Amino acid sequence: MNETERFYEFSGLVSAAYKALRRAQEKYTREFGLRSVHVACMLHLLGAPEGLSATELSERCGVDRAQISRVTGELERAGLICEAVPGEKRRYRGPLALTDTGREKAAQMNAIVAEKLAAVSAELNPYDVNVFYRVLRAVVAKLGEV
Repeated sequence: MNETERFYEFSGLVSAAYKALRRAQEKYTREFGLRSVHVACMLHLLGAPEGLSATELSERCGVDRAQISRVTGELERAGLICEAVPGEKRRYRGPLALTDTGREKAAQMNAIVAEKLAAVSAELNPYDVNVFYRVLRAVVAKLGEV
């Protein structure tokens, strides 16, 4: 396989994986009345009980600050997140945290994610899965340098 063919295969596989992931996210987030970016924010907050700033959420979720601002506003209005320490800092700098209801929903979503990831990798050798993620991180880092 030459480099051009390898590029086409890589692009096609990444595109197919992304589309399958988006379909799965939409399927399982719909029952919560949320979009995948809402779920991403909530899962990151679930792993950070002290809270995360909008900037940290933006970086971890891989979306711009304007979208995080909209998403966190929607989550706050839904009663799923709140300021971790109300009034301590201006909202865009202070940490955000899950409410009790948000923690419950995020824990349910986290269980779904764990179940689906286990199903996807059930027949794969754990060593191969670790190598896959290591190589994928390296490829993504190199693509970021191009």
